[in-house]
Amino acid sequence: MQQTTMPHFPYTRLVFGDEQVLVVSGQHFYVLNVQTGETIFTTTALDDEAREKLNKTGPIRCAAVDTTFTHVITTGDDKKLKVWQVKDALKLLSERELPKKPTEIGFTRDGQTIVVSDKFGDVFSYPLHSDPTPAPSTSQAGASKRGSLTSHENPSNGTLILGHASMLTTYLLTPDEQYILTADRDEHIRVSWFPKGYVIERYCLGHEKFVSALHIPSFNPSVLVSGGGDPMLKIWDWMSGKLLSEVSVFDAVEPRIKVKAPKSRRGWSNEDGDADEGAAEAKAKGKGKGRRKGKGKKGAEDVREESADVEPQRDASHEQSEAPAESGGDVPMAEGDAASATAEDKAQATSGSPDDFQLVFVIHRIQTADRGERGRFIVFNAVGADAIFYAPFPAEGEKLAASVVKAVELGKPVVDFTVTRDGRIWALLDAQWDNASEAESTESAPSVRVLSWQDATLSASSDVGTPLLTSLNTKCLVPASAAELKTLDLYSALSSLPKNVDPEHDPLIRDTLSEAAAASIDGGAEGRQLTQRELGRLKKKKALLAKIQAQEQQKQASREGTAEGEADREVKRARSESASEQVAGGDAPAAGESEANVAGEPETRDVEMKES
Repeated sequence: MQQTTMPHFPYTRLVFGDEQVLVVSGQHFYVLNVQTGETIFTTTALDDEAREKLNKTGPIRCAAVDTTFTHVITTGDDKKLKVWQVKDALKLLSERELPKKPTEIGFTRDGQTIVVSDKFGDVFSYPLHSDPTPAPSTSQAGASKRGSLTSHENPSNGTLILGHASMLTTYLLTPDEQYILTADRDEHIRVSWFPKGYVIERYCLGHEKFVSALHIPSFNPSVLVSGGGDPMLKIWDWMSGKLLSEVSVFDAVEPRIKVKAPKSRRGWSNEDGDADEGAAEAKAKGKGKGRRKGKGKKGAEDVREESADVEPQRDASHEQSEAPAESGGDVPMAEGDAASATAEDKAQATSGSPDDFQLVFVIHRIQTADRGERGRFIVFNAVGADAIFYAPFPAEGEKLAASVVKAVELGKPVVDFTVTRDGRIWALLDAQWDNASEAESTESAPSVRVLSWQDATLSASSDVGTPLLTSLNTKCLVPASAAELKTLDLYSALSSLPKNVDPEHDPLIRDTLSEAAAASIDGGAEGRQLTQRELGRLKKKKALLAKIQAQEQQKQASREGTAEGEADREVKRARSESASEQVAGGDAPAAGESEANVAGEPETRDVEMKES
């Protein structure tokens, strides 16, 4: 299915209910009728003032809906948790500030509690309806000076469930909601009680790289499937922490990865391809931006900076190296340049050297499909890959090779996917990916494709023409400018998840430093007076910012000095080689020049000693 269209946001989330479906596109969302595809509610239909406010908050990063489709929650780069009513009428019920950018949000089963994980490594819970009681102030007499610098306060009275010492990537509540499973960038999977997250039941240890996706199959709730940067998916008995089986997937996925990450910026060491979060930071508030007490890794609690936005490049050339081909994309640019991104800028990115980019493997989402007698399957996708992958669910003790992993190629990078109750898979595509370098796009591939099973084989269905699919590919597309697509930064995980030894590549470090750089000692957000705690923390951040900047200047000077030294050595080496060639070729010394001078300085010393 192809249609004429203007540039638009790709869909980033699709959630099915019994009668309705939620779809997220840019800073907006739609609630559609599953059967007819008709729009029930959409934020694009709000009044001009409300739409303008949404446009300023940037794209929705996380979204969830309760089981009854009564409430929708969304968060974006402004770190605001928005609760929407989508029953009877569309209404914004509350808007609460979060302490850090979220990585996952969701409802408990009763729909009365919201659970949020963030990039600082914490999980907080919030009541559905916000508490009007203000957050307690620590500016009272007797408040601890140390506490004002190290505690991680919550500006919206959220309840801390647990905390990791690293960026938390995702979480899952078990079906009975007795436990919460959390994963982080430091290879850990933790099983904790819920809501008493301070009680750690078990760890599932065995990953060697970050963990970015977790899934508990409905047909076996005692099993956990995990994946991330490792070349295999791991299947666990999550209650005992025992590794049950593995499925090697990298060799099957690698040929289908079409989007790569830049290797480095500004001469920084970047052995792991780490970069920043890829989204503009909201204006710093005076509270909720502090250091974390008890964090173990040096730098993770001290400095946070968003120094530059780096979007993974999209290479337009066909296979020129061992890595797969990529289409034209965006030049890595600083955050301040994002607003001025144009199609011409993107076209220039294609001239970059392939050596400037590297392939990064990131599992995005894992689901399962129960086909009854035909078998059970693991279904997953990888960031930047243009296919949906599936493999048989392994038995305990079984290690499946990559040869059993099958790919359903879709021609465009898969942003996300959803498995419905009937077994169909709805894949959300970056449909304009190969048109990124064109000023105008007149032909666009579908933004949504449906995959169906035929016995034990999954394939893209060409005969599926449901009203819902038609609406998603025609009526619900939200127009987007080049700058807005740049801000969306679909592939930021390729840069932010791999760890890097340079603290400036840590997204958490950049966050804190950006807050310090944007905030004012004289007053917080909207000119209000800072509390004693906020003032102390801000001064500390300012000092850390100055320290990091000084270190970077020293590194730059050292690099320049090293480059000059190497240049001098090259000149001397060339002169020495030239003199040696003259001697070897029998060339006579010039008039008035001794043989010692032709051969080099050591010979000169020998002559002088003999004369003496």
